[in-house]
Amino acid sequence: MSNIEESQPIIRDTLLKIVNTYPLIDNHAHNLLDSSTSLSCPLEICFSEARGEALQNAIETSALKRGVRQLAKLYNCEATLEAIKHVTDIKSYEELCNTCFEPTGIQCLLLDDGLDSLDGLRNVESHVGLVKCAKRIVRIEKIAEQVIGDLVESFKTSKNELVELKSFRDPLYENLKSLANSDLVVSFKSIAAYRTGLNIDCNVNDEAVALSLANFILKCVNSEKQEIRLVDKILIDYILKLAIDVAVKYDIPIQFHTGFGDNDLDLLTSNPLYLRELIETYPTAKFVLLHSAYPYTRQAGYLASVYSNVYVDFGLVFPLISATGQQANLKELFEICPSNKILFSTDGHYLPESFYVAAIQVRETLGKILLEFVENEDFTMEEAVKIAKQVMFENSNKLYKLNLTPEIISKQECAVTSIGISKLALKKLKYNGVKYVRLGWLDFTNILRFRAIPIDRFVEYTLSNGVTIARCLHSLPVYGDVIAKGSGFDSSGEVLLKPDLNTIVQLPYLPTHAFVHTLLENKWTPSDAEYNSTISKPSSFSVCTRLCLKNIIELARKEFGIDFLVGIESEFVLLKGYNDHKPYQPDAVDNSVYSASTAFQNSSTVSTIEQIVDALRDQNIEVEQFHPESAPGQFEIITGPDNPLAAADKVVMTRQTIYDVAAKNHLKATFIPKPFFDKAGTASHIHISIHEIDKSKEINDNHHSKLPRKERSFIAGILQHLKAIAALTLPTINSYERTVDHCWTGKWICWGVENRESPIRVCYRPKKEGMDVNFEFKCIDATANPYIALVALLCAGIDGIKKGLELNMLNCQDDPADLSPEIRAKLGITERLPDSLEESLAELKKDEDLVKSIGKDIIQCFIAVKESELNYFKSLSKDKVYKILIERY
Repeated sequence: MSNIEESQPIIRDTLLKIVNTYPLIDNHAHNLLDSSTSLSCPLEICFSEARGEALQNAIETSALKRGVRQLAKLYNCEATLEAIKHVTDIKSYEELCNTCFEPTGIQCLLLDDGLDSLDGLRNVESHVGLVKCAKRIVRIEKIAEQVIGDLVESFKTSKNELVELKSFRDPLYENLKSLANSDLVVSFKSIAAYRTGLNIDCNVNDEAVALSLANFILKCVNSEKQEIRLVDKILIDYILKLAIDVAVKYDIPIQFHTGFGDNDLDLLTSNPLYLRELIETYPTAKFVLLHSAYPYTRQAGYLASVYSNVYVDFGLVFPLISATGQQANLKELFEICPSNKILFSTDGHYLPESFYVAAIQVRETLGKILLEFVENEDFTMEEAVKIAKQVMFENSNKLYKLNLTPEIISKQECAVTSIGISKLALKKLKYNGVKYVRLGWLDFTNILRFRAIPIDRFVEYTLSNGVTIARCLHSLPVYGDVIAKGSGFDSSGEVLLKPDLNTIVQLPYLPTHAFVHTLLENKWTPSDAEYNSTISKPSSFSVCTRLCLKNIIELARKEFGIDFLVGIESEFVLLKGYNDHKPYQPDAVDNSVYSASTAFQNSSTVSTIEQIVDALRDQNIEVEQFHPESAPGQFEIITGPDNPLAAADKVVMTRQTIYDVAAKNHLKATFIPKPFFDKAGTASHIHISIHEIDKSKEINDNHHSKLPRKERSFIAGILQHLKAIAALTLPTINSYERTVDHCWTGKWICWGVENRESPIRVCYRPKKEGMDVNFEFKCIDATANPYIALVALLCAGIDGIKKGLELNMLNCQDDPADLSPEIRAKLGITERLPDSLEESLAELKKDEDLVKSIGKDIIQCFIAVKESELNYFKSLSKDKVYKILIERY
């Protein structure tokens, strides 16, 4: 790790980052096929040891079903075996190899090239390029069969009836010595488990070997088969003895197939416990038990724990058994096996997909079980990080004397790995029908803007270089494309939109388009130096609200040890249209009341809502529930919680999906806060839950709120800054028509458990053990930029934690507007939210701590935009203002 990473506290995300970015040494795999031979190899072999007719049943296994879903993400295609095969059919084999290996993070491959049931294997060296380093594992039975083949040919030619042992022993021993001394070879391997079982006779004598050799050669001479397959137990045991002697002499390990395999194996005699005599006979030899010895994993772990010369590899179970089985398998290893004895491998073979799926499943499983071990106090977080590095890289690096320096996966590659998308895989979007990629950004008025790039241009250029836009585009008010005075921007200068590859998604309702969120970067030009020397202008970084939110999340993790889950509700109204005449008159699709079944009596409305929900699901946005709301044509869609940045990204996509699907159905979706003068308003409530990364640091005392200390300080911070926050979360004049007394919007500054008249509602919901708590922030609507809103809330809450603010205000269980001033005072309720945007902006200007935490450039630009809107709207009628707002929102 870098010095910066080493200085950071070891937290949950640090561990997961290591698991996802630390390189892998694949200590046991097999060669890829060449491009022509790969055409005859069925994809199903990546997920099953079955062959022939039995392989057809692989499609019914959990391993293949899971693998298909993972490959579908990589290839950006439908999650069916047929769709994946179609991709592999139309793409070149080399492109498939690059696509599969790029996101794995495999730095070195150790390849057993003796797996030759199919001709046309690539040589070991040809794998360099896909990975940084490739070395050879020598299958000793294969070498012995080559020597015997030479003896058979010699016997046929010379008609010699005498076979001497040394004619076999000497060339075999010399071959093994030469191989062990090669820079390319790092290990031997035996498949005795496949041939005669692991009950090796360590005392086989020369006379018996000579007799077996003569009989075997005679049998080969008389056989019509060209292939020589060594299945004589005495000869297998003898060549093992020779190979181990050479391995000890040259200090290289010897690997053993143990546990399950294809049907050409006696599973009973592949139990590694049979190797105990061999292990004790050769205490200086290094034995590697492959494939977790599944289902004899505990036995393998036991051997590694009691013998210093035994190691265990956990390949092949990835991806051949279920996710649950993989977790159980690794847990069994860690029950007793020392962590410095456990080695990673894919057992990848023939096709690149086998390497990809195994590698990503290992990272996923290792992260899960290490976190579980930490939670159960088997390991500390620091020990778990060390173990992850050992298992993934360091143990193999040391055992095989590779002398490699770990090459940490870059942030972009890490992000790519986490969602299973690589740069090359983006080309599959084109196969899936995508012609254009939208690079989107959300401005301060919460209008989603984008640039559309042809897919080829995006892959070849934009992905790396971004696209330029005018520097001033964040300073445009809602009423038109003019630069707000005092924003700090003018007509000069450009910035770069850089795509955040984690967020790319094909739009299911417009499948020729994909969308990707962006981050802003400064675009430096020679003229910048001159400009900057005379005029101080905001940088693109300082007004990039997505980047600002990322930084706040990281600050909370590093400095305060807390993480967040955020859910953002989406309320909207479906209109058939609206009357352009005075007075303003929106025409809703129905006139039903809260959660009334009558709202779904209109088949057109039901179809539109279902299309929206289906489109969200296709964009990997989880929908927990949806229902009619209180106002005419009003609905609410509740999506699942996520980290704050992902939650904001998802609500942006959710709203755009609602807009676009409604439009396809000839309806107008609107999110304006008060679409009807005399009906309920439309909000966008935010739910936040706070989590101590290190649970041991959570302080629970007897406070009246029943909340842990950091959680109540977080709420206290928000309450203290709430009047200023309102400018950012209630950012239009229409917002303040919604936030009135007795309308479940929270006008008095207070908090309450399950109280919908308090701006901060403490919510409890059942979970498996106890209750889960989150805080619903109610004074927000969908005219607010969700990134800015979350930045404001998190900054205020963190300020409360930083200052150690105490939640002195008592839990309000009534509508505070109905309480007497005396009772409100006893509860600590003394202030109301501002009544207008002008008042909120004035409060924001006064709140120096909040302004500093969020960033002066953001606040300056935001205030300028909003004051420009206020000045413009002063000259307009209320109907005209509504018309503009409903067109925008």
